[in-house]
Amino acid sequence: MAARKKSAQINLLPQEQFAASTTGRVLTWALSTFRIIVIATELVVILAFLSRFFLDAQNADLSDEIEQKQATIAAAADFEKTFRATQKRLTVFSELTSEKTQATDSLSKVSQSLPPDVFLDSITLGGGSLIIAGFSPSERSIQEFVVNLESRLIPKAVTLQEIETSFEDPSLMKFTINASEPVVVEEGV
Repeated sequence: MAARKKSAQINLLPQEQFAASTTGRVLTWALSTFRIIVIATELVVILAFLSRFFLDAQNADLSDEIEQKQATIAAAADFEKTFRATQKRLTVFSELTSEKTQATDSLSKVSQSLPPDVFLDSITLGGGSLIIAGFSPSERSIQEFVVNLESRLIPKAVTLQEIETSFEDPSLMKFTINASEPVVVEEGV
């Protein structure tokens, strides 16, 4: 019988003497530690690769959600613009209606004070004052109008600002009356 040939095994690290030496122990420790480090690194890489799919899906979902919300905001922009404009108009309207009662009251008192031969050109109400411009054939009618206004517009100080002959019709006199809040002058004690 032929003798079986043993396969030759080459081991560069001698088992007995080298493993017991300091260099052998350090080399054995380093090889086993680096093997663990390589395995841990491979696990981290695999986890990063697998988490990429989860994060991509999450990113796509968030992008879709952002697009939906942007579409909702864009659709509501016209409504919001209309709503704000309507709100602004309502604010102006409420301010005007609150001033309307004051204007109606003042116009009522002016019309009650008007002598028959006095004609009004304009009435301006605002800023706490009432300015009346008009025409009359006589100074007496203008004076009567001022006295009537003073008696009816109690909290107002009525002054005749301007009186002159009209350029269009010399038989008429043009006048301007200002009725404003009276100025209280305090005298020293």
